[in-house]
Amino acid sequence: MEDSGFRTRERTAEKSAVKTETKTKEASGVCPHCGAPIEKHFEICPVCGWKLVDYCTFCGAPMRPDDIDCPECGMPSDGVICPDCNIRNFRSFCRQCGQPLSRAARRAVEKARQDPKVQEAARLMTKLAELEAELETSAPEEGEAEEPKGPTEGELRLRELMAKVGFTTAEKPKATQRKIGRNREDILAEYQKTIDETNKVLEEMLPPAGSTPQEQRNYYTARKVAMMEVIEKTWYGIIRDDVMCWECNKCHVLHDNPNQCAVREFGGKWIKCVRTDIVPEGTEGAQKFTEKIGERKVYKREE
Repeated sequence: MEDSGFRTRERTAEKSAVKTETKTKEASGVCPHCGAPIEKHFEICPVCGWKLVDYCTFCGAPMRPDDIDCPECGMPSDGVICPDCNIRNFRSFCRQCGQPLSRAARRAVEKARQDPKVQEAARLMTKLAELEAELETSAPEEGEAEEPKGPTEGELRLRELMAKVGFTTAEKPKATQRKIGRNREDILAEYQKTIDETNKVLEEMLPPAGSTPQEQRNYYTARKVAMMEVIEKTWYGIIRDDVMCWECNKCHVLHDNPNQCAVREFGGKWIKCVRTDIVPEGTEGAQKFTEKIGERKVYKREE
């Protein structure tokens, strides 16, 4: 009995020491798990995703330091590993791929699949993908020079062989501009109009009044998951996962989904990201560039 009591006191002392060390590191602005710089309002570390608070980040319920699982939602206190990405998460959706990891997340996805606004947004996203494909293949406008294409390695070798036997190529006639398909300006106009319609539908997706920050994150992330499912079933082109980005009100970056945001506070909206490689500068939309933070991507608005 004495040995048992001693081991219990020893474990309690170890937990207390770890807790003290964690608080010391957090107070110094360093993640206790990976050593990355953190701020006071962070709920999870922006680099390793480790939990930094003393409550359940899955549902928001208070937890004791010795709780193995949350007494409210039952999620483990040391997080859950995403089966696809193999990274540890402390929120209901994977911060990297968006896969639902809890019962609450799976229920949120089921509800999102039945949302008419999700169906409408998916339809508009599919239309935008088709317009992007049309822009990539559309001919340049009259007066707009085509990009010169140099000869391939095979063509150069053929020319060299022909020159050795005295063959000279005739002067290449100037190509006449032929318009194929629709006017590019009309396609861009329809593209911008569809972006505006898409953003309007996304802004109309609002969680039920009184939802907790955790429920709001689940609500919004579930809608992207459900939307991508519809798009993949109805359009067989290449769809990028960053067709939608979460514009955070707190840190002012564009995340792949709300669960990537490290701050405790919740707020933001979904926006449609435009492809800056096929649309002219100044086109309205969520233009972006990519920045590496740890092992994941974060998108910021172009100034």
